[in-house]
Amino acid sequence: MYIKKTFCAFLFCLSSLFNFSQTETFDKTALDSIYNHLKSNLGKQKIDLGIFDTLNDALEHVGTDTTAALFYHKFANLRLDMGHWDSIAEQMHQKGYDRIKTSGYDCKLAVSQFNLTRFALFQDDPNLTLKRASHALEIANRCGETEKIAHAQSYIGAAYINLSDYKNALKSLIDSEKNYTSINDSSGIAMVNLDLAMVYSEMQEEEKSIEATKKAALIYKNKGEELRYAIALIDMCSSYLDIKQTDSVQKYLPIAHKIVINKHQLANAYVYQHYGNLNIQLGDYNKAIDNLKNALKVNKNIDDSSLNINLYNFLVVAYKKKNAPRLAYEYALKSDSVSKISNDKYSRLKSLLTLADASYEVNNNTLSHASFKEYIKLKDSILGADKIKEIAALEKFYEAEKRENQIKIHQQENDILSAKNKASNNRNISLFIALLLLAAIAYAFINKFRLKALKQEAIAKVKELENDNLNQKVDYQKRELASKALHIAQKNELLTELKADLSELKKQNGNNVQVNHLFNKLHIEKQIDDNWEQFTNQFIEMNPDFYGNITNSYSNLTKNDIRLIALLKMKFDSNTIASLLNISLEGVKKARYRLRKKLSLSSEDNLENHIMSL
Repeated sequence: MYIKKTFCAFLFCLSSLFNFSQTETFDKTALDSIYNHLKSNLGKQKIDLGIFDTLNDALEHVGTDTTAALFYHKFANLRLDMGHWDSIAEQMHQKGYDRIKTSGYDCKLAVSQFNLTRFALFQDDPNLTLKRASHALEIANRCGETEKIAHAQSYIGAAYINLSDYKNALKSLIDSEKNYTSINDSSGIAMVNLDLAMVYSEMQEEEKSIEATKKAALIYKNKGEELRYAIALIDMCSSYLDIKQTDSVQKYLPIAHKIVINKHQLANAYVYQHYGNLNIQLGDYNKAIDNLKNALKVNKNIDDSSLNINLYNFLVVAYKKKNAPRLAYEYALKSDSVSKISNDKYSRLKSLLTLADASYEVNNNTLSHASFKEYIKLKDSILGADKIKEIAALEKFYEAEKRENQIKIHQQENDILSAKNKASNNRNISLFIALLLLAAIAYAFINKFRLKALKQEAIAKVKELENDNLNQKVDYQKRELASKALHIAQKNELLTELKADLSELKKQNGNNVQVNHLFNKLHIEKQIDDNWEQFTNQFIEMNPDFYGNITNSYSNLTKNDIRLIALLKMKFDSNTIASLLNISLEGVKKARYRLRKKLSLSSEDNLENHIMSL
């Protein structure tokens, strides 16, 4: 059921929030209301995705960068929670990052970059994840908050895990854990330990992997975070199964299953997979098959390809143990089919070996030979890449060792030279005299360069004083121009009041000749224009390059536009500009809006910054 009525209400709400032709203000409360309503309906009703296009356009007109960025990220994450990991969600995160970047808040910018990094991580793009995580660490270091630095390091560790670079992953994750520990952030410590457990498992250190997972599980249990506690237990059971400690699996897996069964489909699928693996190890193959098929049913809604490959491979093992080679062969074909379109080389490697073995069991020797041949080729390419990394590491080690040997050789040479010097007093005396001569020559050269440096320093000092005088002169002219602007404002107000008084007097006395004569004699509008003409001429004299750039770039500017630009260039606020131009604040807003149009500025461009850049 589509929430069409609600969606229409949202569109009406948005149209009342943003008046694109007149203002850039917005109603934050209404945006919060839209977000909360969408979030509360998540999973209950099918939400029309068209609302994200409307929100995306509307947020471009939010004037405050930090607020706009906040809602870009909130709505992007909401779209991800709906399962749409697409370019629209990434674009909204990028827009949020761009708006925060203009504000100059590094700590907020780091959080914004984390959103982009998380997107890359869950898109299985390890190179992009590493690039974004490294940039996040640069921002976090500028921010200086330990929590932000630790979070960036954890993302770098996750990227290295996906790149199978476990040594660098271990280093980054250990650094992250140290930083989280220094600020007593237990949630961060737990998160990092789950990644550490994965690294230790890949490095064949299962005991360390189990200890890291236990540490995370205990933290989540003490914090009352049941779902995370259950996921940690599932990971721990995976390590126990690798070392065939079935008693521990039978102890912890039911606890995790009870928590996730109706709360987390992917975790529930992994529970069934672990039960299937456990039953295979216990010899109960029928029960193993039932649990593995239950896992496939649960994963059908999620369609996690890596999990499907694992489940098919376990079913192959179970059916082989049950002496059903034909069924084993069918699931080996399914594993092969899914792994072909997967980017995971290691999953593909397992599927090929499984298919080679299963096809041999059903006398399909041609397929068995082809699969095993492809397995060898892929394994060699993976090992080749690993060897290249290993050789690079050995080369670095060799270079370091070479430098150390060179240092030792130099030290030995110095020792020999010292011994020779002690054995020859005459040579020492001659050397001493030579050194004295060299010192005298060196002193003469140094003194010459010192005098030259003093001369350059004096010249620089003179230039500095000249610049100071010039700056003082410019500051004086700026103050004089500002004073003249204020004087013009006062004079304009007085002339306007006088005009109003004369008009009132004219109404009271009728067509009085003396009043008319006085009214014409003042030439009030002309005097106001003359005052502004003097101000504009002085401003142009002070800023000839600026005025030239303005008029050359924008030929359609009026005198009023030039006045407004001059006042903005002088950094007057809206209230002062209203007083100077003798108009209302609303008039200033309209004048700014017209000027933005003439300067061809978008809603994201800052008017003052643009004027200052010309």
